[in-house]
Amino acid sequence: MRLKSLEIIGFKSFANKTKLLFPSNSTAVVGPNGSGKSNVADAIRWALGERDFRGLRVSKSEDIIFGGTPKKSRLSLAEVELSLDNSSKELDFDFDEIIITRKINRAGESVYKINKSPVRLKDIIELLAKAKIGYSGISIVNQGSADAILSASPKERRLMIEENLGLKEFQLKKESAKRKIISTSENLEQTRLLIDEILPHLRSLRRQVGRWEKREDIINKLAGLEKSYFSTQFQGIFLDKEKIEKDFAETKKYFDEMKKEEELLEEKFKELEKNKPDFSQEFGDLRKKRGEIEKEKGEILRRVGHLEGQLEGLKRLPEKVESSSDDYDFPFSFGELKKILERIKQLLEKSLAGDNLEKFRDEFNEIFSQINKKQEKNKEEDKPQENKKESEKEKSYILELEKNKDELLDSIKKLDEKEEKINSEMVSLREKDELAGREFREVLNKLEQKRREISNWREKINSLEIKKERISIRQNDLEEKIRELGLNRDRFSEDELKNFTPDKEIDVNQVEGSIFRLRRELSSIGEVDELLVAEAKETEERHNFLSTELDDLEKAKIDLEAMEKELSEKIDKLFSSTLKNINDEFNKYFRLMFGGGRARLGIVSILKKIKKSDDSEKEDELPSESDSDDLSVGETGIEFYLELPKKKVNSLEVLSGGERTLVSIAALFAIVSAVKPPFVVLDEVDAALDEANAKKVAKILEELSKETQFIIITHNRATMESAEALYGVTMTDEGVSKAVSLRLE
Repeated sequence: MRLKSLEIIGFKSFANKTKLLFPSNSTAVVGPNGSGKSNVADAIRWALGERDFRGLRVSKSEDIIFGGTPKKSRLSLAEVELSLDNSSKELDFDFDEIIITRKINRAGESVYKINKSPVRLKDIIELLAKAKIGYSGISIVNQGSADAILSASPKERRLMIEENLGLKEFQLKKESAKRKIISTSENLEQTRLLIDEILPHLRSLRRQVGRWEKREDIINKLAGLEKSYFSTQFQGIFLDKEKIEKDFAETKKYFDEMKKEEELLEEKFKELEKNKPDFSQEFGDLRKKRGEIEKEKGEILRRVGHLEGQLEGLKRLPEKVESSSDDYDFPFSFGELKKILERIKQLLEKSLAGDNLEKFRDEFNEIFSQINKKQEKNKEEDKPQENKKESEKEKSYILELEKNKDELLDSIKKLDEKEEKINSEMVSLREKDELAGREFREVLNKLEQKRREISNWREKINSLEIKKERISIRQNDLEEKIRELGLNRDRFSEDELKNFTPDKEIDVNQVEGSIFRLRRELSSIGEVDELLVAEAKETEERHNFLSTELDDLEKAKIDLEAMEKELSEKIDKLFSSTLKNINDEFNKYFRLMFGGGRARLGIVSILKKIKKSDDSEKEDELPSESDSDDLSVGETGIEFYLELPKKKVNSLEVLSGGERTLVSIAALFAIVSAVKPPFVVLDEVDAALDEANAKKVAKILEELSKETQFIIITHNRATMESAEALYGVTMTDEGVSKAVSLRLE
């Protein structure tokens, strides 16, 4: 595995999208101070999961994002993408290339991805741990932290080395096991307390529920009898229903066939009706003429009636006059009487129309006054000749009315003749229409016959539907009976009842009696406190669950403790076995750097070291392997044991800055040589070296780069010369870092 490329967008001083390719095993990144070249190492560290702001040389997460310059606006997010070559399948991953992406916005929201799929930071750390890659070990050595391994505590040194040995994966599992052991222990204690709390209450509930055990047996027996009883009843209903449904289906089939025949006849009827001669217009004209004649006759008859009424009135009027008493002389002639009557009629019409009644009364009194005056005058004068003339006029008027009546009757007779002729024409027209519609009537008769047949079959269908409804009522009554008994209807589903077969043929009446007897027994036992039973059941289930959970937790704790022990032994074994190779390489590089002396890394018990310190024991001599390899007491860590040529060293604190740098580089190169991590990023670790030591470091880097990929940020000419490729980083006028590549042959 190796680092293929690094893509940076908006990270610190790299505002613009910048992609660095690493085709060689040794790549140097150079540039003047303040150009942002160290941000390349920070970007790699951040992408690998670094969350400590001090490690990234910022004070808060927002500082990771390009903050803007006078010539370029600030950005809203930062993104770094690492591409790893996995063609050798060092990681159990289906892809030949692993792309790790980390993104953050100014709200502090981070996104992690592996091959474009969102993941957790934990997933990235666990994946890289298997490849001996991490941000807290020696994979990335930042500027100013070259001697971090010297400044770290013994425990921290061990963790740094373990990360590069690929043991971090086991450490993560071990820490996870520890957390789970603590959590499991807490859960165990809580579970024991809960069991102790509910057990007395459970014993009390068991005693109370015991008296209802007999009731449960009766309920089970009753349920069996009820099932036999109701299944027998339902099966009879189902058989009747099945037979009726079969008859209904056959009847419906015949009915549908006749409906189709009816539709064919209707189509034929409509076709004949469409082609039949249409006499409707002629019939309409004749009816219209006949209607006009009848209307005219009606008008004439009305006039005749009016004339007859007038004649009848005129004929009766003289009789009334002659029949008057001798002492009363009628003072008016017929003409005068007619005028008076007309006047009275007008007054009556006005009164009915709502005119002024006072005015009507005055006019009516005036008429009576005229009549009285006329009567008084006639007593004094005798006018027989005028009365005779008036009588002759009346007779002449009657004759005229009778003549008009005769003329009107003649008109009616003529109209009757016209009407008779029209009726004759209509009869003739009907005969034509009947002759033309003979086939039409035949089809119509067949259609009517078919409709009568359909009506009969429809009655049969209705009858069958009534029978079905009666069966449904029987079934509903039976289901209502089930509900009244308080039974669970789910126990009597239709499919189950159809397929249920009693053990033997049952007597329904006998079974019904047994059901009533058992129900009486249940009633004598009394109602069960369902809440108490439910509580007992729930408490029992709770107790069983807690007991099972207790067993599971105890087993889980044993398994976790065994796992922790196994992981610890595995880590210690792998660490101890690798430490010998590291010490060989450390001693070699130490002697190369200092021109002699001795150096080694020793495993020490942290508790043992504290004890030595408390007892003020001296540690001025290098301990033997046996003294430092005891892993049995407390936590262990790594301690440096150095012997510089021509100089006695009691502690790391007495080393000068240059000496610390040389020791750190020797230790770094020893771990790299022994562990062979996929890649190492060095940020100006050679800054404090003189030219001679810088050349030594460059030579070692050139040798180590055959097995491990190096990305080196440096100012040193010797280091640059040892690199196979160069990236130059400059700061543009906009205040943005820019990278330029150079391949060295």
